[in-house]
Amino acid sequence: MEHNCITGVILAGGRSSRMGEDKGLVKANGKPLFEHIAERLRPQVGEILISCNQNTEQYGKEFQTVPDLIQNFSGPLAGMLAALTVSKTEWVLFVPCDVPGFPDNLADAFLAEIAGQQAAYARDAVREHPTLCLLNRSLIPTLKTYLENGDRKVMIFFDNIDAKPVLFHDASQFSNLNTQGDVLLWQNGQTGHPQ
Repeated sequence: MEHNCITGVILAGGRSSRMGEDKGLVKANGKPLFEHIAERLRPQVGEILISCNQNTEQYGKEFQTVPDLIQNFSGPLAGMLAALTVSKTEWVLFVPCDVPGFPDNLADAFLAEIAGQQAAYARDAVREHPTLCLLNRSLIPTLKTYLENGDRKVMIFFDNIDAKPVLFHDASQFSNLNTQGDVLLWQNGQTGHPQ
């Protein structure tokens, strides 16, 4: 499958309570985090969308923005559902806005393992990273029902649909930046907190 058959989505819809401001817009090395993510994502996908519920004017300068269908900050799955609904491609690759070091072979690694399944997600030797995932649009009805039942947990949903875990050996690629201190560490070439 070609990369242009995949839509990339940056998940920037959370509340960012620990950062104190919209996480995707926090500047690192003079650029908002979401732009660092977009640069790394661009070679892996055909088009990039931003899943966000606020600051759409900043996110929307270069990218199409997608608000949650359910406006109650119901977690990453709500952003995933909205993005799947508007995606023009069958496959959608999701990356959160606070993991700027995510693997540059994320799409290829998922594609190599996805045969016969509707979803794949990243894990390292210690933990899962379910917000870095590749989902098929055929999941829309199942995911909609799951959210309408009041469920929000990503890993429970992935277990329900038998999503494929894909192992990455370098756990530091999944460090997420939760605080301004994490951003400074990352700018200086060190990693933030593991997810």
